[in-house]
Amino acid sequence: MTAALDIVPGGILSLDADLRVVTANRAMGELVGRAPEDLCGQPFEGLLSMAARILFQTHVYPALEADGRVEEVFLTLATSAGDATPVLLNATRAQPSDGPAAFNALLVRIRARSRWEADLLAAARALEAERAASEELARNLAATADDLRARHVAEQRNNEFRDAFIGVISHELRTPITTIFGMSSVLRERFATMSSTLVAERLADIADESDRLRRLTEDLLVLSRAEGGQLVVALEPVVVEHLVRRAMDSEAAHSGGHQFHLEAEPGAPLVLGEETSIGQIARNLLGNAAKYSPAGTAVRVTIAGEHGGVAVRVTDEGPGLGDQDPDQLFKVFYRAPEAVREKAGAGIGLFVCRELVHAMQGRIWASAAPPPADHGAEFGFWLPTAEPDDDDDG
Repeated sequence: MTAALDIVPGGILSLDADLRVVTANRAMGELVGRAPEDLCGQPFEGLLSMAARILFQTHVYPALEADGRVEEVFLTLATSAGDATPVLLNATRAQPSDGPAAFNALLVRIRARSRWEADLLAAARALEAERAASEELARNLAATADDLRARHVAEQRNNEFRDAFIGVISHELRTPITTIFGMSSVLRERFATMSSTLVAERLADIADESDRLRRLTEDLLVLSRAEGGQLVVALEPVVVEHLVRRAMDSEAAHSGGHQFHLEAEPGAPLVLGEETSIGQIARNLLGNAAKYSPAGTAVRVTIAGEHGGVAVRVTDEGPGLGDQDPDQLFKVFYRAPEAVREKAGAGIGLFVCRELVHAMQGRIWASAAPPPADHGAEFGFWLPTAEPDDDDDG
């Protein structure tokens, strides 16, 4: 770096296409407690704290790749002494004349840390419902993790299951929490200069991530009980159509333009089940259908009496199941190779649906969408009727 850049009060970096440091100024070295020349050749992510690294991998770098620039992104640097230094990142794609550099970055220290923390709390109060829900969900999730860990110590497959579970927690929990944390910080720091449209978008992002945490925790609670053989549901007469309609309304607000259609058989009988569990199953199946089918396509739901019970079928216009074994889809932590490449997920939603359906003496299935569709998938479940059989002597 030139002497002129060494007097700049912010850290300046140039990075190559693999995000390794090409050059760093004196202020950048001071931010992480290392000599600038020692940073050269190091991966940029290695200078970040764990939470900041996840945020950078999942949100910042994709945005930089797509738009060629990011502005005022809150990150924390990991210093050589083990401290965390909060900074704001601005980065742009390098011009061809910049030589080996692919990106240029400026990192500015947030000096008034106590003020920043107070501002963050103020932002949290403005979003009290979302943040309070997130904190409660995080506490519930931690309790679930403790229960799982203790119960599986003596079990034969403890290590395999625990490693997979920790992998889900580290990504699926940290990603939404990091997003909520980062978006709250951005709102606090830049609220006065942001348009009302952009503020609404950021608040919607926080609400969506909070809802994602809520759903993940609900699924993990079922997972913990099912794995310990302690999943029990209270069975009572339930109207399936009302629960499915409620789930459809919720998914329609977050589905990215999918068209939801419901065809319910008039006078379908009551089923023997639990409202909370049936609602959770419906949300998972509808969410899956929307997630793996193109935006704007139709998700069709049919409800009809069938073989002494009621069948609910959710059909999408996605790529279908291909050569996959349908039963494999309902195994815990399983995700098809194509799904892993294209969509984020924990691999527990369909497992949770299966366990809840079985707990209500029902059955669940996955298959290709029925004719005349030439693509798409159908996920459905059947629950027994709450009404006595015609040949019941009692």
